[in-house]
Amino acid sequence: MHTVIVGGGFAGVKAALEISKKQLGKITLISDQPYFLHHATLYATATGRSTGESVVPLSDIFANHHDVDVVLDTMESIDAKQHIVVGKEKTYHYDNLVVAIGVVTTYFGIKGMDKHSFGIKTLDEVSEFKNHIKSEILSDKKLDTNYVIIGAGPTGVELAGALQAYLLELCDTHMVKHAGVNITLVEAAPKILPHSSNTANKKIQKRLEKLGVTVLVNHKVEALSDRTIMIDGKRIPTHTAVWTSGVANHPFFATQPEIFTLLDKGPRPVIVDDHMQAYEDIYVLGDNAAVPNAGVAWTALRSAIFIADHLARKMTQRPFKKYHYPKPTESFPIGDGWAYTEWRGIYAAGKTGYLLRRFMEKKNYLALLPRTQAVGAWKSHTIRESD
Repeated sequence: MHTVIVGGGFAGVKAALEISKKQLGKITLISDQPYFLHHATLYATATGRSTGESVVPLSDIFANHHDVDVVLDTMESIDAKQHIVVGKEKTYHYDNLVVAIGVVTTYFGIKGMDKHSFGIKTLDEVSEFKNHIKSEILSDKKLDTNYVIIGAGPTGVELAGALQAYLLELCDTHMVKHAGVNITLVEAAPKILPHSSNTANKKIQKRLEKLGVTVLVNHKVEALSDRTIMIDGKRIPTHTAVWTSGVANHPFFATQPEIFTLLDKGPRPVIVDDHMQAYEDIYVLGDNAAVPNAGVAWTALRSAIFIADHLARKMTQRPFKKYHYPKPTESFPIGDGWAYTEWRGIYAAGKTGYLLRRFMEKKNYLALLPRTQAVGAWKSHTIRESD
């Protein structure tokens, strides 16, 4: 049996590892990047932490899995009748196809947002953001007037909580005077973290405000230029607006309507059955699937473990199981040594929440890497890169 997996994120990598562990035949993992990118830690990489916790080479992950062939390529189309994936470089025949290619950024048509905002969803975006901040400090010898973060989901609140300390550290390192840092977090919804509990919302907003972050909820960003941002009709001067909101399903799925049916709301994920199947022998995992709690690492890992078991049952003609969607633990680090962590209504905030968050991160690394490498990546969070 030959399983082709497209996507080098949590779902794709974990699926390849689990299928390999079960010795279900040849595995080809197609990725457009030679590394696994841990998106949940990019806020830390963007604020001075080591890239070691965000970037793990795929060659390291699969060093001891000789049945996994990692290929750098981009999927362009699927011939479902012939069981072929067409890539830019070559074609790949499959018996089973697993697609987990992640989401893309959308700006909701806000004028100037695509041209003038920064992002932290890719390594290139993180590098551009950091270079911008350093350039202003080194060339202008001062901080920006206002730093505006648009979108108070997990990435937004975590970046807002870490940004001030990073800016002040840079100023101290380069002996630049600072008269305080103005950081504003803007959210169009009535509360930050719109999909989390009211307790999470209140505790985290209080923490952000304690750190000096101005939190604006029920505020709509209307336009952005290279000098100002328009929020509810008011212009605010800024050269540094960071877009952490807005995702849409990968546009690839819309190009193959004969194979994929999209949910007609929100980011328009792919509709799958109880076995994560979107079409005969084609499975969709991770952020791309229309399942509860999509968009978090825990769900991606769980769906990957499920699909490996499902393919084993399929191969040995055993009865199939249905995929279940238990609610994952939520955790949001806000500044050094503080996090809010919640599971089924039970929460911990502060140092205890932070220790739980670090435990969760370690567990995620262990799900992908041998223990020594996993611990090394996990410990990279404590390393600050020289600026």
